[in-house]
Amino acid sequence: MDFKDKVVLITGASSGIGRETAVQFAKKGSNLILVARRKEKLEQLDNALKTYQISTLVCECDVSDKLQVENMSKLVLEKFGHVDILINNAGFAIYGSVSDLTIDEIESQMATNYFGMIYCIKNFLPSMIQKKSGHIVNVASVAASIGLPGIASYCASKFAMLGFSEGLKHELKGSGVGITVVSPIMVRTNFFDNPSFQKNAKILFITK
Repeated sequence: MDFKDKVVLITGASSGIGRETAVQFAKKGSNLILVARRKEKLEQLDNALKTYQISTLVCECDVSDKLQVENMSKLVLEKFGHVDILINNAGFAIYGSVSDLTIDEIESQMATNYFGMIYCIKNFLPSMIQKKSGHIVNVASVAASIGLPGIASYCASKFAMLGFSEGLKHELKGSGVGITVVSPIMVRTNFFDNPSFQKNAKILFITK
């Protein structure tokens, strides 16, 4: 597939999988919208991508906040008119047993990992359907298929992403819009930088 001049939006673009994805699309000549909460990190990435002579847009946005996503989408559509590829990559985990985690900690993971994906899809899918083209990529995890101790709430958010994606795939049949779920395992990122993992280094063959 030729990605030159395609408009690609990546959430969680400031580090890890999102950052490397941006670099790889830039090498193929895609125009990029870089979305994350850490503006400084996004600007560093934006500067690194200037060598590829592509169009970029840095959007400081917390995808767990539906109003921020709505404002971000308006800015993107005003500049580019459409998005060809939407990559829902933003996500994180807090390690801890269900009995130890607070409700706020559990809800925060669902808010970013699952509802953040929904907010982005709801804001960009209508223009894809109208254009009869586009592709959504949802970055899940092997934890979307296997429940693991210590990250039950993270697993739940990724199970939800997978189920939503499968249902949406059927709804989009014949629309010209496609959807793919990617489930990484053991990728070297800053996923485990969350302090909750520091005392629990044994776990995981998973992640994102």
